[in-house]
Amino acid sequence: MRLSIKVLLGFCITFAVVFVAALLLSYYLVTKSFPDEDGAVALQGVESEVHVYRDEYGMPHIYALSENDAWFAVGYLHAQDRLWQLEIIRRAGMGRLAEILGEPALNVDRMFRTIGLPHLAHQLTEELDDQTRQQLDAYAKGINAYIQSNQGRYPVEFDVLSFDPEPWRVEHSVVVSRLMAWELNHARWVDVLLSELVERFGEQKAREIFPEWDEDAPFIIPEVPTGRRIAQSLLPLLNADKTYRALTGAPGFHGGSNGWVVSGAKSVTGKPILANDPHLVLTAPARWYEAHISAPGIEVSGATIPGVPFVVIGRNRYIAWGVTNAMADDEDFYIEAVDSLQHPTGYRFEGTWKPMTQRIDTILVKDGNPVLLTVYQTHRGPIVNRFEPVAQYAEQLISMRWAGKEVSNEAKAFYMINKATNWREFKEGLKHFAVPAQNFVYADVEGNIGYRTGGILPIRRTKGATLPYQGMTDEHDWKGYVPFERMPESYNPDEEYIATANNKIIPDTYPYHISHHWEPPWRAMRINEVLRSQEKFSAEDFQRLQADVTSPHAREIVPLILDAYVEYDTLDSEVGAALTILRNWDFRMNTDDVATSVFQSFFVNVIQLTFEDEMGPELLALYDTLASVPLTVTTRLLKEGSSAWFDNVFTPEHETRDDIIRMSFEKALNDLKGSLGGELKEWRWGRLHKVEFGHVFGDVSILRSIFNVGPFQIPGAHSTVWKGDYRLARPFVNHVGPSTRQIFDLADANNTRAVTPPGQSGQVYHNHYKDQVQLWLEGGYRHVPMDRELIEQSSKNHMVLQPAQ
Repeated sequence: MRLSIKVLLGFCITFAVVFVAALLLSYYLVTKSFPDEDGAVALQGVESEVHVYRDEYGMPHIYALSENDAWFAVGYLHAQDRLWQLEIIRRAGMGRLAEILGEPALNVDRMFRTIGLPHLAHQLTEELDDQTRQQLDAYAKGINAYIQSNQGRYPVEFDVLSFDPEPWRVEHSVVVSRLMAWELNHARWVDVLLSELVERFGEQKAREIFPEWDEDAPFIIPEVPTGRRIAQSLLPLLNADKTYRALTGAPGFHGGSNGWVVSGAKSVTGKPILANDPHLVLTAPARWYEAHISAPGIEVSGATIPGVPFVVIGRNRYIAWGVTNAMADDEDFYIEAVDSLQHPTGYRFEGTWKPMTQRIDTILVKDGNPVLLTVYQTHRGPIVNRFEPVAQYAEQLISMRWAGKEVSNEAKAFYMINKATNWREFKEGLKHFAVPAQNFVYADVEGNIGYRTGGILPIRRTKGATLPYQGMTDEHDWKGYVPFERMPESYNPDEEYIATANNKIIPDTYPYHISHHWEPPWRAMRINEVLRSQEKFSAEDFQRLQADVTSPHAREIVPLILDAYVEYDTLDSEVGAALTILRNWDFRMNTDDVATSVFQSFFVNVIQLTFEDEMGPELLALYDTLASVPLTVTTRLLKEGSSAWFDNVFTPEHETRDDIIRMSFEKALNDLKGSLGGELKEWRWGRLHKVEFGHVFGDVSILRSIFNVGPFQIPGAHSTVWKGDYRLARPFVNHVGPSTRQIFDLADANNTRAVTPPGQSGQVYHNHYKDQVQLWLEGGYRHVPMDRELIEQSSKNHMVLQPAQ
């Protein structure tokens, strides 16, 4: 054998050995953390045996002999399946992401420490009642038992970043709850956006392009020199928030939910049926963790949030409940008059100088030097536009009042709801719930249905829009909170059903301000339309309604497109064909539908051609952050027919609404031809509209295909019950949608229907990492029983947690 052949053969053998070794090492690193789901496990901290049965999708059914052992087991299981997720959300809330992610996460830590989440978590923990503290402590012990008994077997994300998880503490569960409140808060984005619009275009023109503005409501324009400095000085706060969402695998903004219930009179079973599908940014792992928990004195099943042991959406043997975002305005900004912009020691209030409190934090940064952060605070809250290093450029200091800084006990609220047996006990639990304000939909086995706004609403001097206020007086300080007894409520309405889809809660006769930013009415319109369309409903009917893709929005707008071409002489053949498709459309936005592609591309272009000439790309991007705002506003302008916004300020002609409609429609067809090619009949919606469940590592190109789940073709859009949001900046990438679907039949505890994508496990390559995606895409569900006999018969795994000897 010639030497060259020997060398080549030796190289190939060596390469093969190294390649196989690398594969085996990779396989080991990924799978070493896969949990043991069968057999007995001896653990410190559990007092009696706990039996855990898992179904074919990995959902656990927990049977304990005491409540504390049940909460211990939930903690252990959360750690088994979602240890990385627990770590990332805990670090985010405590302002410690930069310790593991380095400088890219520094501003996120600055933001949460400026807001004061770590200090708030400590304060709220000190205020906990003994029972809640004991429950959260048992949960923490369960997490820590898993961490301690699995050293060296942590999920692969810990190996990639070279660190180990720290012990879980009670305050971490508290901060997870407040972190969710921060994520679901829209008010700061609305206030900054509105301020920017007013500063740029003036009051009158800004009124036209904001979705809801009471005509009698006053503007509160700060008395400062003209310019855009107030809104601009708050942009670092919003940019840090956007960075947080991107770093945690959830870019974009949360965009609503659906919840409805029918009474026994409208149910084929004679008992209420309740449906809920919260719309959140779609991530891997899933935002929710399903569990069924049974112990003496409590039995509850549904969706939990990793970090907290209690069921947030679910049912017990007596009641069921669901939640949607109430869109409450629970945050305000104040321009403070200070003695120094760089080193303030006092601020002017009611004619006197009040001392400015100061706190210095140290942020540790991976591969970098520690960073000092100075936080200043007034009686309203922290100064939020002074993130170093941008502090030196601040032209005024702005404080923030947020209802999330109030002392409350959401853990206790959900514990009481989990145990409630009737409407009265359910409402007693809600008394402890403050943020984020939610629409709670309720049903019970006695046939009652109800609705209640849960949370706290600030009492303000005005019910109008809230731009940044002057802070030198108490004129715009909150005057307390709306009394619990005055919060919106409905119980056994004559309609025999209740529906909520982040739409306006109550008429303007309600004496308190709730919000001026609601989701568009189209989902609520469609849900109400269907619920009024027949006498009685089944769980199967609710499955179909949760997957409904009929668009009331398209029904409103398509006639305007067709009318714009009625007297138009020059008609391109492709334009004519596209108009024919719209004319014959049933307004259902399925993946194989061509009309949906044409309509959605048209509407993206309408928004851009209407606003970009005056806003510019930067402000339009901010406007697009709250996707419902440009959708609602543009729809209103199109229906009204005349607006100065339609005229392009850079052209000598005066463009009308119909000009913009035709330009947008024809540009949409050119865009579709460029992106999809082929013929009009091939431009199916699913080729454009895709969903991908993003992981924290998903932005790294070589890791994206490993950790992210997708992309998949998906139906729906902003205006359908099956919500399929996308942003103008990334059409038509679906980033917000049904994060779980739950249907509760109050006639049968074994007839719950649920699906939670992408899967129950947070461990890449695990069987349950993405095994619910296809089911979810097809509108399918798992059946979730509550009777132990059925659970044992159908279980795929049985694990017993035992006290260590």
